[in-house]
Amino acid sequence: MLKKLLGVLLFSFTVTICAQVTNEGIPTSWNMIGQKSDLEGISLPHVDIQKIKAEDDINDQKQGVPFRVGISQKVNHGLDNFGVWSELPNGDRLWRISYSSPDAVHLSVNFNEFFIPKGGKIYLYNDDRSDLLGAYTDTQNNEKQMLGTWFVNGDRVWIEYYEPKEVKGQGKLNISSVIHGYRLGKTYQKGYLEEQAKALNSSGDCNHDVDCPIPGYESERDLLKKSVGFLNMGNGFVCSGTLVNNTAQDKKPYFLSANHCFTPGTDAANFSMRFNWISPNPICAATTTSTDSPDNFTVSGATLRALNSDSDLMLVEINSSIPSDWDVTYAGWDRTDAFPSFAVGIHHPSGDIMKICRDNSPLLKVAHSISGGPTAQTWEITTAGGGWELGVTEGGSSGSALFDQNGRIIGQLFGGAASCSGTDDNGQLDFYGRFAVSWDNGGTPATQLKDWLDPNNTPRLTTLDALENVLAVNDEFLEANISVYPNPTSGDLQIKTSGLVGELEYQIFNVLGQTLKKDILNNESINLSNFSDNIYFIKVTEINTNKSLVKKIVLSK
Repeated sequence: MLKKLLGVLLFSFTVTICAQVTNEGIPTSWNMIGQKSDLEGISLPHVDIQKIKAEDDINDQKQGVPFRVGISQKVNHGLDNFGVWSELPNGDRLWRISYSSPDAVHLSVNFNEFFIPKGGKIYLYNDDRSDLLGAYTDTQNNEKQMLGTWFVNGDRVWIEYYEPKEVKGQGKLNISSVIHGYRLGKTYQKGYLEEQAKALNSSGDCNHDVDCPIPGYESERDLLKKSVGFLNMGNGFVCSGTLVNNTAQDKKPYFLSANHCFTPGTDAANFSMRFNWISPNPICAATTTSTDSPDNFTVSGATLRALNSDSDLMLVEINSSIPSDWDVTYAGWDRTDAFPSFAVGIHHPSGDIMKICRDNSPLLKVAHSISGGPTAQTWEITTAGGGWELGVTEGGSSGSALFDQNGRIIGQLFGGAASCSGTDDNGQLDFYGRFAVSWDNGGTPATQLKDWLDPNNTPRLTTLDALENVLAVNDEFLEANISVYPNPTSGDLQIKTSGLVGELEYQIFNVLGQTLKKDILNNESINLSNFSDNIYFIKVTEINTNKSLVKKIVLSK
């Protein structure tokens, strides 16, 4: 489900994209009286929650095991053999099917046959209509004709397909599995814990929400957190991952995670990712619960590009482009294998809201094996200094990126023994597969990063900076108190501010979102005469509030 961004982007240029779930409109049946009672739901088999809990008590302590939040229930229901068709007065049609799974806290579905004709729409929603996904449209079609959905809250999910009369019979849908969700973030199924629901911070109390203070790294943090995604693999398991930039800087949606997250029977077509799940009121190593985020930026469907156990590598490409108005980042990387001066991880532990951790002690390069499994070439977060100096990782953090002091990816989480002990961490090890090994160690496109992240074949380029998808959402106060002129400009750009505005920083970007110039605004003039004629963007940020605005600039000398 995509909820609309609050605020309006005050710049625009033409971009052709294949859009994500649009969140436009409501299901047709919601406007039809008496349409809910005529559909008998399909009851799924009972889930033995105590058995599940006993398995989790063992598996959650293991290294290198993805975090489970649901149980897959196989079904085989499609347009031709199940559900109810209704013909509308104008000749359009609706197909609806409903699944019930007692006490589930969320449900999701996988389609092993998926094709929506032009004008067709699919919505998923819960019984009281408080949670809605969709519309899924023809933009979600893919070569495999498969799709996995995000989570719908509750123990009953409705799937509704609208088909215009002009494309009657062209749609193809078959549901192969329904995932009974029993835990996720703040919520646990009744009987799993002593209490029915547990607040956010289901991860350990020593974790720090991503917006907690991280001295000397906060500008990097504010950029990188927008690259981090919560990965739902469509089989009941979740991990973390990161959008990653490539040398073409074309915003191709590559998503980096871990090989061990790719469990048997997994198909990337069933993957879905959520970005920007960030608490607006951060809690920093305390027992107080975090505040949930109202934003839900999700994408569905991916294609596997590379797997390699030697560095615990998994790279997928999201099947459709990231919308141009999503405030996300494509993270940069460093493939030199140089030792960082410190390291930072950003992740979703235990299926929880986004967290951050930092290690200030020197890393080691070690070969590490988990429980007799494959040996990976890793960075070791050592016990020196008590392990992580800030925060920790947990199950669900697997696949999350390790960033160096420059904000570039140097690895992804393989596993470890780090965890919380109250509001402190336990001082234990963590291991991250090394990005430099993932780069070209496999020898084929299916086993290494090089072929995907360096399409321009630039062997001398060993580092790459992050690329922002959206430069800013304008702040109304700054918009009213800052003027940028003339526009078009021949090279001398004037910035006029009122006395109400504090100290400002500016950045000049090209249309790809690359930073060309950055400085403190010490006077009212910025010289762009050394730039070639083109369209640029200036982002002006009030330093003490971090509020910002963006203006499109046309340079014509």
